[in-house]
Amino acid sequence: MWNSPIVHTNHKYRHNISIVNQIKSKLKIGKITVMILLLVFVATTWLGRGLYDKLFMLEGQVFVVNATAEDHTIKLTFPLGEELKVDLKAGDSSRFMIGKTGEGSIDVTIDGTGKDDVGYLTTMNGMVILTVAENSIIFSQFSP
Repeated sequence: MWNSPIVHTNHKYRHNISIVNQIKSKLKIGKITVMILLLVFVATTWLGRGLYDKLFMLEGQVFVVNATAEDHTIKLTFPLGEELKVDLKAGDSSRFMIGKTGEGSIDVTIDGTGKDDVGYLTTMNGMVILTVAENSIIFSQFSP
């Protein structure tokens, strides 16, 4: 009779240890899961911020404005050699997206005649506005 309650108590004790070990194991798995989800969240936030900056901070956006009373064909040549060509009516504007511009000035040609090297671009540019006026080309750049 003395052995029976001791064995029974010992069995309950082992069962409790087993439950505690299971809880500890689940907590470890939960911590690892939270850490992985936190890393995924941080990486997604970082990439999302870069995409937001590219789309809404107008990075790489080029606006060309014809502020004259005549229609013109305007060609822009960027430092890396990429060219944009646009036919603009008097008072009209156009918007382009350009990737890598290179570092240097923009060569502007109006109606086949080389006019000017304007502005200075770097590897990271905000929005660029080129306004073609009667006697000059005005370069403006907005950086966030």
